[in-house]
Amino acid sequence: MGLKNNKVKDGGGARRGSALSLEDSDDDSKLVEFNGGVFKVKTGCCGLDPTTGRGKQIHLAQMLCLPFIPIMALIIQNAVNMISVLQYQYEMQETISQVQISTGLGNVTEALQSERAEIAFFLFTNGSVIRRNLSEHFQYTNQLIDELKWPKFRIGDQLFQNKILFRIRLDDFRDKITRFDTPSIDAGIQFYNRANYIFLDQLTREIKEKDSSGVWRPLLAYKNLIRAIEHLGISMVFGEEYFGRGDLDHNSYLSFVTNDALGQDFLNASKSFAYWIKDRYQLLQHEYPWYSNITRRRKEIVNRVKIEPDFGKATEYFYAMLGYLDSLQKIQYEIRGKIENTILSEVGSSNSHVVVGIALLVVVLIISPVIIILVRKVTRTLQAFTETLQYKTYELRYEKKRSDMLLYQMLPPTVAQQLKQRKQVSAETYESVTIYFSDIVGFTEMASESTPMQVISLLNALYRMFDSRIELYDVYKIETIGDAYMVASGVPQRAQEQQQAGSLERLIFTTPCYKIMSHQRLGKDHAAEVASMALDLLHATENFVVPHMPGERLQIRIGIHTGPVVAGVVGTKMPRYTLFGETVNITSKMEATGLPFKIHITAATKEALDRAGGFIMKLRGEMEIRVQFNKDAQSKGAMETFWLIGKHGKLPDRRVDSDKEDVIDVMAENPHTNALRKERQKQKEQASQKQSTLSRAMESIKGHLTG
Repeated sequence: MGLKNNKVKDGGGARRGSALSLEDSDDDSKLVEFNGGVFKVKTGCCGLDPTTGRGKQIHLAQMLCLPFIPIMALIIQNAVNMISVLQYQYEMQETISQVQISTGLGNVTEALQSERAEIAFFLFTNGSVIRRNLSEHFQYTNQLIDELKWPKFRIGDQLFQNKILFRIRLDDFRDKITRFDTPSIDAGIQFYNRANYIFLDQLTREIKEKDSSGVWRPLLAYKNLIRAIEHLGISMVFGEEYFGRGDLDHNSYLSFVTNDALGQDFLNASKSFAYWIKDRYQLLQHEYPWYSNITRRRKEIVNRVKIEPDFGKATEYFYAMLGYLDSLQKIQYEIRGKIENTILSEVGSSNSHVVVGIALLVVVLIISPVIIILVRKVTRTLQAFTETLQYKTYELRYEKKRSDMLLYQMLPPTVAQQLKQRKQVSAETYESVTIYFSDIVGFTEMASESTPMQVISLLNALYRMFDSRIELYDVYKIETIGDAYMVASGVPQRAQEQQQAGSLERLIFTTPCYKIMSHQRLGKDHAAEVASMALDLLHATENFVVPHMPGERLQIRIGIHTGPVVAGVVGTKMPRYTLFGETVNITSKMEATGLPFKIHITAATKEALDRAGGFIMKLRGEMEIRVQFNKDAQSKGAMETFWLIGKHGKLPDRRVDSDKEDVIDVMAENPHTNALRKERQKQKEQASQKQSTLSRAMESIKGHLTG
C-alpha cells in the first residue's frame, strides 16, 4: 500500500526523500502511521481492534458471553429438569387419583361380591343366614356407595349414569330378594354379576397402564387379582347351587367352569407381575386349612356327579370359598398398600429433586451477576493492560527508529548494518573518489573575539545549513573538525555499484516495522555531485549572517580533489567512518591554498567535470604541492589547479516540497511520553479546578451562614 512520503535524515544525504511503506500479509493486523513511522499492530479476531471504543465494547461483549453461555445452559438445564420433575409429579398425582378411585370402586365391588354370596346362600338354603342378616349387609354396601366418587361410565345404560338411579334399582332388587319375588335364582344373581362387571370394567379403565411410573407392574397385578376374585366369586355361587340342589343344569355348569378357569388365569397373571405376590399365594396354599377342601369340592363340581342336596356340604363349601376369597382380598389390599407407598415415596423423591433444583437455580441466579461483574472487571483490567502494552510498544518502536536514524547519521547505512549484525567491517580501497574540504577564513581571530557559546552557536547554525543542503546531493558527510567541513562522493558505494544501490538501500533499511525505499538518483558522477554541492554551499554562504556579528560577512575556502582513497571504520566505542590516502592530503592542500569565496580544484577533478559537462572552470596556474608517496619519501612538485566558477544554466532546485517532508528529529522528545505528560497535567488541572470550585462554594455557604 502507498503511504505518505517521508524524508529520513542520515547526515550523509545518501538516502534523500525516502518513502515509508509496509507490506501487511497478516489478516489480523492493521497499519498505524505515527510520527514518521508505520507500525503493524495485531487487531485480534475478525479484524477487531481492542483499543478503540467500539472494539472495547465488542471485546467486552465477547468476554461476557463466555460465562453467560454456560450460565444460561445451566439455567435452561435446571428449568428442563424441573419441568420434567413437575410433569412426573403430575403423572404420579394422576396415578394416586386413579388408585383412590379404583380403591373406592374395588370396595363397592367387594361389598357387592359379598352381598351376592350372602343372597345366593339365602336363596339356595331357603332363607338361612350364616354370618349376619341381609339388612346389615345392605346398609354396609349403601355406605360404600355413598362414599364413592361416582365415575363416568362408558356404557349406554342409564342405570349406571347416576348414583341415585342405581341405588333405587338396587334397593328394589333387594326388596324382591327378601320376599322371594324373583323369577329365578339365576335372574337374581345375574343383576350382581352385571353390576360387578361394569364396576370392574370402569376400575380397569381408571388404572392406565403407564410405563412412566414405577408402579405399573403392581397396578396390573392389582387389576388382575380383582378380576380373579370376581370370577372366583361367581364360580362360588354356582358351587353353592350344586351342593344345595344336588345338580347343575347345563348353562350353570358352563358358567361355573368358565368363571373358575378365568379366575385361575387372572390369578396366575397377577402372580407373574411381582415375585412377592407369588410367594404370598404359595404361603396361602400352605397355611389356609380349607384349601385342600376347596380343591376336592371343585373336582366334584367339574366331574358333575349327581348327589343328594346336602345343606352341610353347601355350608362347608361356602365358608371355605369365602375364607379363600378373603385371603386373596388381603393380598389385594397389600398390593394396594405397596402401590400407595411406592407412589408416595416417588412423589417425596421428586419433591426433593424440585427443592434441590430450585435451590440450585437460586444459587445460579445469585452467583451469575457476581461472575459477570468479575469477568467485566477482569476484562476492563486486561483492556487497560493492553492499552499500556500497546503504548509501550509504540514507544519502543519509535525509540528504535530514532536510534536507527541517529546511527545512520553517524555511519553509512551499509557499514551501520554490518556493525548491528556484529560483523567485522574491513577497510576498502576506492579507485576514484571526489573529496570536498572547506573552512572559515579568519576563524581563529573570530573565535578569539567571541565567547565559546557564541562560537558553538555559529558553527551549529552553519553546519545545520550545510547539512540541509548536502542532503540534496549524492554525497556522504565524513566529519567536521572545528571549522573544517569534509564531504565525499563515491563512497561507501563504488561507481560500478551505483546501479545496484537502490536494492542495497532497500535491504539495509528493511526493519520489522517499516521499509525505507530509496529514490536517489543513480548513475551520477561523483565529481559532478560534489561540484554542484560546492556551488550550492558557496551561494548559500554568501547570504549567511553570523548570529552574534550581524555586520560580519562569513568567508569560506573550498578545495576539491578526485583520486583513490582507503575507507574504513576506526574505533569501537565511538566508531567513525574515515578516509585515508594522499587524495585526502591533496584536498586539504587545495582548501588551504585557496581564496575566500573560491572553489579550488585539481586537474583530476577538472577532467572528471569535463566528462560530465556543463561546468565553468578557469585556470589558476601551477601550485607547489608536497606529496607523501610513503613514510620515508616525500615529493614536492608543481600541480596545475583551477577555479570552479559556475555551471551553465541555472542550478536545479532539488529541494523536496515541504508538505512531503516528515522527518524524525533524533533530538526531539518521545511524543508518547510527552502526550502522557500532557494528559496527566490536564487531569491535574481539572482536579484543581474542581477543588477551587468546591472551595468557592464552601466559602459562599459560610458567607451566607455568617451573614
